[in-house]
Formats: sequence, structure tokens, C-alpha cells
Amino acid sequence: MPLTRSLEADVRAEFAISPVSDGLSGDGLVKVLGDLDPQGQSLMEALSTAGYKNPDSDSEAVLRWIDSTFEHWASIYPLAPEMQALVLRTSPLAAAFALLDTRFYVPGGHGLHRLLDVIHGGFLGWHAGLGASAVGMLDGAREVIERARSDFPSEPRVDEMLALLQDKMAGHHRQLEQLDDALLEREWSNLGDDAVRLSVALMLNKVLTENELPGSVARFIKSDWFESGVKTAGAQGFNSDAWHTFADTTQLLAEAVQPVDRSDEAGQRRLNTTMQQLPATLSKHLVSLQPDSDAVAGAVGLIEYALLRNLRGEDLGLLHAEPITIEGHTGDVSASDEALAELGINRSNWFAIDTPDGEIRVRYMGSLVENHYLLFMDFLGARALRKTWPEFRALVSSGEARCLNAPDSFCLAMGQAIDSRREERAREEAERAEAAAREQAEAEQAQADLSDTLLGQAPPEAEREAEQPARQPAPPPATTGPSENTAPPSVDSPYESNTVVKLQIPMGTWMGFHDRDPPLMAKVAVRDLEKDSYIFTNREGIKLRELTVPQLVALIDRDMVDILERKTNFRDTVNQMRTDQERLSAGGP
Repeated sequence: MPLTRSLEADVRAEFAISPVSDGLSGDGLVKVLGDLDPQGQSLMEALSTAGYKNPDSDSEAVLRWIDSTFEHWASIYPLAPEMQALVLRTSPLAAAFALLDTRFYVPGGHGLHRLLDVIHGGFLGWHAGLGASAVGMLDGAREVIERARSDFPSEPRVDEMLALLQDKMAGHHRQLEQLDDALLEREWSNLGDDAVRLSVALMLNKVLTENELPGSVARFIKSDWFESGVKTAGAQGFNSDAWHTFADTTQLLAEAVQPVDRSDEAGQRRLNTTMQQLPATLSKHLVSLQPDSDAVAGAVGLIEYALLRNLRGEDLGLLHAEPITIEGHTGDVSASDEALAELGINRSNWFAIDTPDGEIRVRYMGSLVENHYLLFMDFLGARALRKTWPEFRALVSSGEARCLNAPDSFCLAMGQAIDSRREERAREEAERAEAAAREQAEAEQAQADLSDTLLGQAPPEAEREAEQPARQPAPPPATTGPSENTAPPSVDSPYESNTVVKLQIPMGTWMGFHDRDPPLMAKVAVRDLEKDSYIFTNREGIKLRELTVPQLVALIDRDMVDILERKTNFRDTVNQMRTDQERLSAGGP
């Protein structure tokens, strides 16, 4: 999210709650915030703990955004716990400014944003393990925050503290930078010959890796020439003219044994010049063989022979030589500046590192031996840690070492809180939609299962509701009925007697009736031939209903009956018997 536009509309949209009109708001809420000390709580929790009623809906949205911003700031860009608890005390001040000044919604547009970013950047390396001096620095930070909260809420007072803290932090940063070179020199002295040998080997290995060389030249570089480089660097240092000449001579030697076409006149001239000058230069820098002039002459003679063969255009048998190895240093022992930068290992960057004694915070001050050794200091400027490149890379990969630097961290957290809330609401809406779809699918499945219920699997609720009316005393027979046992008339008009089909339904057949709500499931228990009816019961044999054949056929024609256990289709049987009856009535065969 861009840091140059107002976030107010996003705040009110994403953190909106149900309307509340009678809550705290305006000057009354700002006054309450001035007396509030969160003590590790969110603003809403602190208001509740202090006995205040909730703010109105518009104000609560702002407070929830401020709470979320401080939560993201602490989570993504953490300070030491003691310092984090201290800066949390500015959340009521941030909420008050957000309620009173629309400029607060523009990241970086308010003095408090910049003050919190300066506190974060200035105290990023502070941690309690630094001792008594660290406690004094924590007290200084506490004083700045208390003065910023005075005259609540006062932006001029915030700006005053911002200017004061910026000066102090800039001075502290300069002091640490001035210590870098001295600590690196001291560390180099402590490393001794091992560091010198490794540095020379890394320089020569680079030449061996980048060039194909005759076997004799490669063996010379890895033996006598390597030992001469170690003596030169150890005696005169890597910043001396002698070392720079040694390195240049190494590169010249590698180039002098590369093939040159006979038609390349310029290349042939360069090769002739090199052949005249290089032997003397090699002899001068072969300090490892001096003062044995015969040994020097023998070593240089092998190189002169290779140069002569190259001048004649002969095949020198070029190959990639194995690198020089130093005991205790194998594999990828050094790193490029680009590899360091990818992991955030830039000078003055702070890192949190997990140790058996807890987390420490250290500042990267530089490297030695082609980025093989990485050196770190603490917040007070003392040498704190030395790690090799492979060791520190492993710590970063495992998460045990974490780069802490993040300019404008509070401003970034302001937008990240909104993004997080937007993602949370999207997840909630997706979950609600998924739950609704699941409920609908379950309802449709339940409806489908009702028609396909197997024997003995009728819903208990339907049976209980059906059993209750069946156990009640039967109503007195109608005075106009032909018999006191005649079933109640159906709502459907009965068939004429000459069209009634005499159905034969097997006893025990289960049938589902949809002319009742809820539907009824019952089995055929009795066939009463006198009344031409069927009696239906539940599994316990309790009578549920009685239907004459015309009533039953009428329900079947209206799709109100399902046969749940059958060998043939009941409706087809009825239709076939009706057709047969009509054919017989018409006098057909």
C-alpha cells in the first residue's frame, strides 16, 4: 500500500462495526485516552478494565485500527520486549491524534509516525543483556515517551522530542561507525597466520578457477608461488605495494599461457614482451625460495619453457586445476558482496541471533578474508561475535539469525494492519459462503434420502408424530355412514364402484405417504375385504391410518405415495389392472 495517500477511508471501511451512537466520542474520549495506560493491553481492553463504556462505532473503528497497527508493528518489526512494552504506551496518544487530525491517516504525515520510526531505528540493537548501561538507555527512552505524552495530545511536544531523539541517535550511530575499522584491525591481528594463508589461497583460487592453465604452471602457483604470497602478505600486509604487485603478476602469468593465434600480431607482441619481463618479476617475488638462487632459477625456468612453447603455438595441455585447500576451511568459504546483500548483511544492519542464553542483538560492522569472517558489535560498540560465512548463512537459513532493519516500520505497519483486516474479512465471507452451501447441500440430501429410506430407517421424529394421533381415541362414527367401522372419507372423490380395482398388496410392504406434514411411513398390516380397505401400522404394530382402495388409488394418482419395498412398480400394477377392467367392460377378449 502506498505510503503517500490517506488511509482513512480504508480504516473506516475495514474496521467498521455495528452502529453504536451512545458510546464515548469526541473530546470526552480523547480525555479518557489521556489518562489511559494500556499496560500490555489493547485500547479496547484497557478502556473496559478502567471501567469506561465502549466508544461509539466510528471511534471504535479508529481504536481497533490503532490496536492492530501496534500489534503488527511488534510482530513484524520487533524490538526487545522491554522496549516494546515502553513504546506501546504511545498507543493512546496515536489514537487521540487519529480521532482529531486527518493527517494522521497519511503514513509519515504526522510527527508521531516519525518519532516512533526514530525510536525503532535508534533502539533496534538494544537488549536487556547489555548490563547497567543498557538500563540507563531504557530510562532515557522512557523519558522521551513521557514528555511526548505531556500536554496530551500535543503535536508540538511530539515534534520537540523527535528533534531531540534524532540528534542523539545520529550521534550514537556515528560513534559506532568510528569503532568499525579499529575493531576489524584488532580482529585481524587475533586471527594470525591462518587468516593470511586463507586470504592468499582465496586470491589464487580465483585465478585458478577463471583460467585454464598448463599443469606445470598450476603446480607452481599452488606451491612455491602460494608460499611466497603468504610471506609477502604476512610481512607487508594486504594493503602494501608488494602484495598488489604479487596479485598483478599472478594474473599476468595466467594470461601469458593462454593460446595466441599466429596471425594475431598484437597478441604475439604482447606475448614477446611478457616473456622478456615476467621471469625477472617472478624471481623477485619468489621469496619463499630465496636466498636459494638455484631453486628460484629452476622454478622460473619451468615457466619460461611454458611461455616459449606458447610463443611457438604448441599445445600446452590447458586444464582447470583443483583449488588450493586450507586445513579447516572447505567448501564455499567466502561470499560475494551480492550474496551478503541478499541476506541483508550490509554494514550497520542489526541482527537478532538466538543463543543458548537467549536472544542477542548485534550490528554487522564488516568482514575479513574475502567475506569469509563476518564481524559484529553490540549496541554499546563492543566486539560481540565473529562468524564464518558458512556458519552465518546457516543461521539465517534456519531462522536463528534475523535481519531487523526496516526503515519507516511504523508507517508500514499502518497499511499492513488494513491489509490484514481485509484478508481476514475475505476469509470470513468465504467461510460463511461455504457453510451456507454445505447446509443447503445437506438439506437437499436429507430431502432426497426421505424418498429412498430403507426399511427400518424412517426418521424417529416422523414416527413419534405419527404415533401420537394413532393412540388417541377414535372419533365417533358419522351418523350418515353405512357402518360404525367405516373409515373417514378421503379428501379425494372416490372411484365409482364399477371402476374400483381390487388391489393385492403384499402384507408387510412399506409405503411412504406425502399427504401429511411431516410425511408418514407405514407398512401394510391388514387387508379388510369387507370394507375394501388397507390398515397401515408402524414397526410396533400401532395403527397409523386406514384407507379404502379408491382412496389409496387417488393418492397414488396424485403422486402422494411411495412404495419403499417392492418387487414391481405399484402404480404400474394399478394402471395395468384398470386397463384390464376397462377392456373387460367393453366386451373385449
